[in-house]
Amino acid sequence: MSTTDKFYQKAVSRLDKGATINELYELLYKYERMENYDACAGIHKVIKDRGK
Repeated sequence: MSTTDKFYQKAVSRLDKGATINELYELLYKYERMENYDACAGIHKVIKDRGK
């Protein structure tokens, strides 16, 4: 499982436990500042899939 997939699963889990899309955006920006783009890709995919 790639790093992107791991962060995708973690983000899905957070949503299932009651996190909001805005909280995921905050997490996305945090990893972007850290330049962890694999994490960003996984979180962004969840936002795109579930944020409708």
